[in-house]
This record gives sequence, structure tokens and C-alpha cells, in this order.
Amino acid sequence: MQKIKDFTKTKTFHCVLMGLIVAVLTLVVFQVGMFVGFRKASFAYKYGDNYYQMFEGRGTEKGRGPEVGGMLRDDFRGGHGVVGKIIKVSLPTIVVEGSDNLEKVVLIDNNTVIKQFRNQATSSDLKIGDMVVIVGTPDDKGQIDAKMIRLMPGVPAGFSGGQKSSTSSVSTNSPR
Repeated sequence: MQKIKDFTKTKTFHCVLMGLIVAVLTLVVFQVGMFVGFRKASFAYKYGDNYYQMFEGRGTEKGRGPEVGGMLRDDFRGGHGVVGKIIKVSLPTIVVEGSDNLEKVVLIDNNTVIKQFRNQATSSDLKIGDMVVIVGTPDDKGQIDAKMIRLMPGVPAGFSGGQKSSTSSVSTNSPR
């Protein structure tokens, strides 16, 4: 027993012990790096599969990417959100039909801020047919994790996508 106590006090033992501790710590740090790298790669891989399908919509041919063309207002991507009409409410998710006629699944949680004008709202205030602007982050399934939802007022009568409707009574002729 005395030999073991004497050996543990030697400089050789301390060097070997420190070497083992450094090796174990190095392996732990390497493993954590591998785990983080795998998670990032997994997210990027799954996100890439769903990006054009969920956020581009138009101008894609079998999910191969955006069509190169004119830069009209409707050609911009929706980014990490959607503007459109609620077509399904099944909390904690809603389905919104965007301006590109694509349905986008939106996830709502307790941290999601919901506003109507300046007033705070709740998820129970979201109804089918409501116009909304949603900002969030995509998940690996292409769904939007909502950070903020803003309920918009309804579309005024006679308004159709920024153009005057054919039933409008406003004259566009100017006097000469």
C-alpha cells in the first residue's frame, strides 16, 4: 500500500495523469464539435430540400431552383415569413395561403408575439380568412416558426391586388 502512495507522489505519475486528462478533454471537445457540426449539416441539408418549395414557390421546375427572369414585385421571395390569408387554424399551427397561392405551415408557441394594430392579441384571435403578416424562422421541415404575427385589417371593397377593380366608380380621365 505504501508503494502505491509513494508512486502517486512521483513526478512521472503526475505527468501521466495530466496527459490523460488533456487527452480526455481534447476528445470531449472534439466530440462536441462533431455533434454541433452534424446538427448544422443536418439542418442545412433538410432546409435546402425544402427552401425553394416553401419560400420560392413560383418559377421552380421540380424544385430545381428559381427561374431567372424579370424583377417584378411578385417575383421576390417571401424570406422567413409569409403575407396572406389564414386558411386553416389547428393550434399550435396555422396554414396561410401566401400571395403566390402556396400554403405555408406556421408554428405558434408561447413566445410568438401576436398584434392587431397596436393591441396585443392571442392565438385564439386568429380566424380563418384573417389577413396576416408573419415573420419567423424556418425549421428543418420547411415550416415557419413564427416570432411575430400581425393581424391586418380586411381588404377594402373594390380593391384587388393594388389595381382598381372594374366596378370602381372613380374616374381616371383627367380634364384637358
